[in-house]
Amino acid sequence: MLQLGQRFIIAASLACIVFLAPATQALQANLSQLTPAQIEQIKRMPRAQQEALARQFGVDLNVLINAQGSTNRSATQSLEMPERADVREREDDDRPLRELSPDELAERLAANDQELKPFGYEIFKGEPSTFAPINNAPVPDDYILGVGDELNIQLYGKESRSNTVLVDREGRIVLENLGPIQVAGLTYSSARNLIKSQVKERLIGFEAAVSMGELRSMQIFIVGEAYKPGAYTVSSLTTLSQALFVSGGVSDIASLRSIQVKRAGVTVAQFDLYDLLIRGDASADITLRAGDVVFIPTRGPLVSIAGEVLRPALYEIKPKETLHDLVEMAGGLLPNAFEDSVQVQRYSAGLRRIERVDLAAERSYELKGGDVVSIHPVAEEAVDSVMLVGAAVRPGLYSWFEGAQVKDIIGSIDSGLLPHTDLSYAIVVHEAEDRRSITVSQIDLGLALAGVKSENIGLKPRDQIVLFSRYESAEAEANQLRTWLRTENEIQREQREKVLREYRKQYLENLLEDRDGISSVLENDRPDRLQDLSSDLVDLFDTREVVEREDDYYSKFSRRNLLQPILYKLRNQFTRDGELALIYVEGEVRYPGVYPLASNGAVSDGVAAAGGLKESAYLARAEVTRTDVVGGEAVTDYLQFSLEQALAGQADMPLQGRDRLHVLSIPQWQNIIQVRLEGEVRFPGTYAIRRGETMGDIIKRAGGLTDYAFPRGAVFTRTDLRAAERKRLQELAQQLRREIASNAITDTGNTIAYSEMNQLLRDLTNIEAVGRLIVDLNTILRDNDGRSDVQLKDGDRLFVPTVQNTVSIIGEVQLASSYQYDSSLTLEDYIERAGGTRQKADEERVYVVKADGSVMVPERSSWFSARATQIEPGDTIIVPLDTQYVSNIEAWTTATQIMYQVGVALAAISGL
Repeated sequence: MLQLGQRFIIAASLACIVFLAPATQALQANLSQLTPAQIEQIKRMPRAQQEALARQFGVDLNVLINAQGSTNRSATQSLEMPERADVREREDDDRPLRELSPDELAERLAANDQELKPFGYEIFKGEPSTFAPINNAPVPDDYILGVGDELNIQLYGKESRSNTVLVDREGRIVLENLGPIQVAGLTYSSARNLIKSQVKERLIGFEAAVSMGELRSMQIFIVGEAYKPGAYTVSSLTTLSQALFVSGGVSDIASLRSIQVKRAGVTVAQFDLYDLLIRGDASADITLRAGDVVFIPTRGPLVSIAGEVLRPALYEIKPKETLHDLVEMAGGLLPNAFEDSVQVQRYSAGLRRIERVDLAAERSYELKGGDVVSIHPVAEEAVDSVMLVGAAVRPGLYSWFEGAQVKDIIGSIDSGLLPHTDLSYAIVVHEAEDRRSITVSQIDLGLALAGVKSENIGLKPRDQIVLFSRYESAEAEANQLRTWLRTENEIQREQREKVLREYRKQYLENLLEDRDGISSVLENDRPDRLQDLSSDLVDLFDTREVVEREDDYYSKFSRRNLLQPILYKLRNQFTRDGELALIYVEGEVRYPGVYPLASNGAVSDGVAAAGGLKESAYLARAEVTRTDVVGGEAVTDYLQFSLEQALAGQADMPLQGRDRLHVLSIPQWQNIIQVRLEGEVRFPGTYAIRRGETMGDIIKRAGGLTDYAFPRGAVFTRTDLRAAERKRLQELAQQLRREIASNAITDTGNTIAYSEMNQLLRDLTNIEAVGRLIVDLNTILRDNDGRSDVQLKDGDRLFVPTVQNTVSIIGEVQLASSYQYDSSLTLEDYIERAGGTRQKADEERVYVVKADGSVMVPERSSWFSARATQIEPGDTIIVPLDTQYVSNIEAWTTATQIMYQVGVALAAISGL
């Protein structure tokens, strides 16, 4: 915004301009009173304020904005050529992108993407604002001299003279001591030779050097569809194209292909601007003469071309021009253009019709105004190629040739395959000619690359070779690694698990984000137990991170990922006989699942597809479940065979679609069963056992118990019991949540707060399941017939503690503690030693947790309500909290309310 003083100066200057300078020349002279800074400030004002200011003082806005350039321009500079061009004034719908709203911008971009623009008009997008002199421009020898041209003549010889002469109105120049010489109408080369010869003949001892000085100006007319038609004063060297730029170019409906130059009413030249823009041919760009008329007619017929050409646009055509000519105008075809079928939309007999033209064959196809030419791309799918997919070093498209085989595409194992590529299983997917169906061939990749003819099959165009990884994911490798670690170093694994359990809640984020930091915490926090384990813990997480990082590397080429699109095509593929080219492989194979049925596929192919057999597979017998349609009904049959003979190739059974191959497990097969003995056994540790062994058997193998063992306090835990306890805790929490929610809706009394309920349920779900099985170890060790013995399972753990001679009391007692066992003391004696019960204790529900983990509720005797319960070493007495406890104040408040209600009722009755 201009300051007040500056606006006043500008207003006063404009007022002077209006009242003192009605003519254009006077206006430009008075505009010189404005300083350049003031003019720049006016230019920076918003367009609306500029228009209002100019309208207020009756000044042309364009003259005002261009005042600085106009006031400094001399009259002779009207002969100069444009140096640059300002952008033409925009219409309302051609605003800059920064001035558009988001909706307007989206609409503009969408319109620009769909709309083709006429070719060539962008070159005239601006109009001239400043001019550059061309006095130093070279003058061609064929330049015609005329009135007003200036010649520089240098005489040398006996003496030197410099003469600057002007061609007068009679077309002559006058030299001292030589007289007039007629030069008008001569070319510059002829006039130069004439002057030299005249000087040499008539001036003894002199010779002349002739050059051009200032050129004359001339007036031409630019009419028709010019951007700014009118009369223009230009240099005598101005060409037709330069004149077009002087006038600001052409209008939006002007012809670029038939610009005419008329001289004395006769058309002396026609200029096709396409020759200059497309081919760079300026041979028809003639030099204008004084009085010439440049006539720009309206444009001729337009055709559009879009698609796979270098320069899609609207082009003006001349009669007899062909489709081939149009393609050349558009810069030629792109490499992916499909020239065998070019689409031409044409108006014919009042209708819009579509024609197909073979561009290569029909080079003389003539165009008509309004034609819309579309050149479509060729199909993206490569022809005569083979695709290599999956676990290969260089997957992608390969050129197909007659006689190509699998080995020709892949090469060798070392150079063509990844380290984890499965060499026993690969497939080749063949596409039918109609591309509606596929068939699958299965090969042994290792034998194929070794050159075995039966596996190194021939390829056809558009075949796909699919290679798989040996692993479905990195998780399988991690599981195998954990199995090895467990077998070799069970103690460290158990310790790591224990550390993780203890620190899981508090340090989980630190373990994942800062391994070095948590390692330091572990070392400093529990030095007696964790110093030796911290490095193992870091290594454990390092291994896990590597597994997570490499999971995509392995699973990217897994059977699960690569087979999905192939199985989808086969599942939706129609066959007349209704056969589905899929088989199901289950049982003792590495990767059970659904696999494509290869041509002439057999049992051995199905096993290879599923990754091979597990070590637990039963080779003597396997089974195929087959369903056939007989008489319109499905009939299921079970085919049994020797898997060993099938894999050896002696009796390989062919498979059919929908067959289900089941590989049986070896009877009584089991994985390694391991149990853990800890505490007071002679040889504690991890023991591998066979199925059916009992606790008594394993204790005997461990050398029995030590002299300090406390069998009655033995703790026996089991993995499946721990899972069952965890499930019951979750079910209990869910049940409590429903009951509390129901009570909150239906009960009118006091209800538990939501935060307290949420904390209660959280504490309940956070309780760690133990999975303890109560056992009587003394009875097991004494039992010879095994009736009370426990059959062991994988993951079982037995801990035999050291002899204990204490009794613990916890719960609602004054001082919860442990006391030396005394056989003469009763239950109440131990409670009295703990200071007695608290006010909120529930004395009716005191119970005892025995050393073996069993729970015993004391029984009341008939004498003085004394508790007749035998307390033994290792027992724990628990005094629970009375959940129905009501304080005295609450009790008296409730009693008062009841008495008040009774009194009111009695008063009401007595009043009847």
